[in-house]
Amino acid sequence: MKTQRIRRAGVTIVELLVVIGIIGLLAALLLPAVQTSREAARRTKCGNSLHQIGLALANYESDFKVLPPFSIWSGPPGEPLGGGVLPVGIVDRVAQGISPNQEPDRLNANWLMMILPQLDQTNLFNQFNFRLPSVDPANAAARTVSLPILNCPSDPYNGSLYERGLQSGILGFTYARGNYAMNIGSNAACYNIPRPGSPTTCDNGFTVDGTNLAVDNTTLSGNGVGGVNVSFKLADMQTGLSNLVAVEEIRAGVHAVDPRGAWALGYAGASGTVRHGVVSANEDDAGPNNQIHSADDIQSCTQLKQAIGGEELLKLRMPCHSSTNLYSEVNYEATSRSMHPGGVHVMTLDGGVHFVSDNVNPNLWFQLHCRNNISPFTLPF
Repeated sequence: MKTQRIRRAGVTIVELLVVIGIIGLLAALLLPAVQTSREAARRTKCGNSLHQIGLALANYESDFKVLPPFSIWSGPPGEPLGGGVLPVGIVDRVAQGISPNQEPDRLNANWLMMILPQLDQTNLFNQFNFRLPSVDPANAAARTVSLPILNCPSDPYNGSLYERGLQSGILGFTYARGNYAMNIGSNAACYNIPRPGSPTTCDNGFTVDGTNLAVDNTTLSGNGVGGVNVSFKLADMQTGLSNLVAVEEIRAGVHAVDPRGAWALGYAGASGTVRHGVVSANEDDAGPNNQIHSADDIQSCTQLKQAIGGEELLKLRMPCHSSTNLYSEVNYEATSRSMHPGGVHVMTLDGGVHFVSDNVNPNLWFQLHCRNNISPFTLPF
């Protein structure tokens, strides 16, 4: 009797490879869609956080009838470290090697610290001693708290810490990061110094209150929504609340020596944007995510470039201006930045959250950051 051989159905190697190839192709086609969906969710989270900050500002204004100042600068008047050309609120003594143990720092609170109760962070607010500089050991625990509402999930660097004294080898003065900054103003890099019988000293400059910046200056303000020791009322906003950027996205520093995004530090780049949008030959921040190599004038840029390289900074889309002059490399200019493709979120003073393209007209970008506009203009959103 013959035995009948039964042929079993199976999958050949060729067929298996074809199936694997099809699965790989489908995965490759789906991956961009998944990434786009995830970024859309992250953008929504960032916009919602910005909206909450807007509500907090509105509640602060309701309580105190003014907006918070950008920063509180204490100590004797004047800025002797500025060589007679820099006002208060720009030079970082700690970063430049003056230990707080030798000379008390002059920078106390900033706007984000002041609106913590309105952000439902009263416990953290109470941990700060506002009579002392933010760098004081009494404020160490509070200033290193990472607040989810201040962190945009698109930015992979906001979980790191800023070492404020690292430039000069003074370690331990650390700050947590955030991704939102107050608009200080789009003014040019000069100062309207009051002199008897003399007109202002420059066009579209910042306002100071002393005739000698080294010895008698105590305030600094631009055409934004807050200044150093200066608060504004809603009635001061001639541009209109829906036409004026109050808070906008910034990126967290990409190295421990990079001060950008330090949320409890009242300097440009750390928790403020400034000199963005001025349309003239000597200004270079006319637009968000600006990639001109000197776009952000921040403390410790030279050390930052030494640490990771200037080319790497450009690849990371985080350029900054470096200088060999110790007192010219200061927190002097910073623009809005984000990790979102194509633009940044801004919040106008009426609480509206909008996405502005990187390709926005530079003159329009300037107008959006100036509270003194009286002529109507077309919004880019």
